[in-house]
Amino acid sequence: MPSPTTHPRPLGHLSLPITHHPTSRAFYTAALAPLGLHLVYDSEDPAHGGTAAPDTKKRIRTLGYGPDPSNEILNLFEYPPTPESRDKKEGKVVGPAGFHVAFNAPTRDAVVAFHTMALAAGGTDNGRPGLREGYGRGYFAAFVVDPDGWRVEAVN
Repeated sequence: MPSPTTHPRPLGHLSLPITHHPTSRAFYTAALAPLGLHLVYDSEDPAHGGTAAPDTKKRIRTLGYGPDPSNEILNLFEYPPTPESRDKKEGKVVGPAGFHVAFNAPTRDAVVAFHTMALAAGGTDNGRPGLREGYGRGYFAAFVVDPDGWRVEAVN
């Protein structure tokens, strides 16, 4: 069990689904600027951490906003509109594609404990604890789906 020490900023980020990358980029870049939040990541733009080269795999276009690149607090993931507003996973309704809440963990051990305890409390595994280098260097996270179908992440 990790120590009771908490992260100084417990909420890591919020992720929302979008349906059109260019429209959302224009909207959020303008709307969030007065709040001190700026485009810090765009999967399509090398100037914002992305790549201009087409990916051979189908990938989800992504935008990230925050006060600076080390504090990305809003992620936007492009998903095509569907008749259903929620995905199905193993016969269970899972909250809207792309939506999840991430909590910062003080240590990697706390990420592991989060995952273990969430599963023991009725959650469903949605990504075992481990490095996710595609999300950022040293990004260590675990993902679960809560009993109501919402995605929750712990990251260190």
